[in-house]
Amino acid sequence: MRSAEVACGVAAAAVAVAAVVALPEAGPLITLPAVAAAGSALLRRPRWGAWAAVVSVAATVAYRGPAGNETGPWWLVETAGLLTLLVPAAHAAEGRRGWALCVLPATAVTVLPLRITPNLEPPAQPAETAVICGLATIAALATLLAGRYLRALDRRRAGAVAEARRAQRLALARDLHDFVAHEVSGMLTQAQMGQVVAATDTHQAVATLLRIEEAGLRAMETLDRTVRMLDEETHGGECEQPALAELAAVVARFREGSAAQVELDLDPRIREVPTLAHRMVTEALTNVRRHAPGATRIRVAVRRTGRALSVSVVNDVRDISASGGDAPTGLPGGGRGLAALRARLAAEAATLTAGPTGTGGWQTAAKWPDSRIERRTAQ
Repeated sequence: MRSAEVACGVAAAAVAVAAVVALPEAGPLITLPAVAAAGSALLRRPRWGAWAAVVSVAATVAYRGPAGNETGPWWLVETAGLLTLLVPAAHAAEGRRGWALCVLPATAVTVLPLRITPNLEPPAQPAETAVICGLATIAALATLLAGRYLRALDRRRAGAVAEARRAQRLALARDLHDFVAHEVSGMLTQAQMGQVVAATDTHQAVATLLRIEEAGLRAMETLDRTVRMLDEETHGGECEQPALAELAAVVARFREGSAAQVELDLDPRIREVPTLAHRMVTEALTNVRRHAPGATRIRVAVRRTGRALSVSVVNDVRDISASGGDAPTGLPGGGRGLAALRARLAAEAATLTAGPTGTGGWQTAAKWPDSRIERRTAQ
């Protein structure tokens, strides 16, 4: 960037030196407006564009000729400089003052042929002058439209960035809610259990309090990890923990705090799973804890069939949706955990289903058409 600025400065200085050399022959009303327009453009000073345009129009009004061959190059330099200045003026135009700064360079470009063509020897015909002015007007309008188009692109880009940031914030909020809600629901279950055993079994009550403390620490750790993820400048894309290990840990913690028989059926060929698999299991177990507290058997299966990966959570309660859980087509009375997860899985070409099983239980299952993360790990 610095070298480009130096090059533009050198070019502007070269134009000024050339103008001084050509001054005796071409005259100040030819060279000075060209230097003002080209210099403002090369030095990237769009705010100077209005003054350069005023100088150009004043020179056009005051010039009386004669216009020889030496004026041609300066005419082109001045036109190019004014058109270049018109682009940022059109890009930034807003309100009367902004549009006035556009009108001045456009007007200067349009009337600039009137400084040269009538003073040629012999003078140009009026029709020829009109055609040249018309072409200059078209060039000014095209440049004006180019500036407005660039402004529209910038607005579209800014809108896309804002929408992406909003989507990231919503996704982060959903993730944070799901993970913390899982731990908080476990803490509530343990607290209720502690109230029951506190009067009769002190040791069990203490163990329950320790599990509540561990769940609270994990929830705090999740919050801290979220803050670190947001602090990109300091931590720059911190890697996530292996999803398969986290999935197994979630199942183990749920087993410790539940009276139900919890089984993890893990295909030994699987080395890793997508992050959303961990999310799905966490959400499903949280729903079991909330809406099926009477479940006596829960089975978490992570299987692979060919290149397809499936993750399922099955419990032996007949209809979890009746208590407010997620149903296959909606979330009657429950949260939007699985609905949001279903949308995110769809972005990975995966599917999510939730509903009663044929054996009187309830199943939540996700399926990926191919295990992409596992293939990358194997490589």
